[in-house]
Amino acid sequence: MVYHANGAGREITEYFNSPAFNAPKESELLAAIMTELMRNGRPTTSKAIIATVIARLEGEIDETRLQGYRNLLTQLLEEKRPDR
Repeated sequence: MVYHANGAGREITEYFNSPAFNAPKESELLAAIMTELMRNGRPTTSKAIIATVIARLEGEIDETRLQGYRNLLTQLLEEKRPDR
């Protein structure tokens, strides 16, 4: 017998099963990028990290990952910004 949840219960279930719920955080994206750079023998400089984030932004189609890369890029650029 198949049971279909109704109302709020179904919405809660759909939320927890959605890709947005499991979206990686910016720190996880940064760790993956740094690991990739090190494995390829490239330096983990700010310039290399930012270039990699931009490259991933250009190739990503998943909206939640795009937002994660946007947030990460914003954080990286804010860290590089001189104090005024």
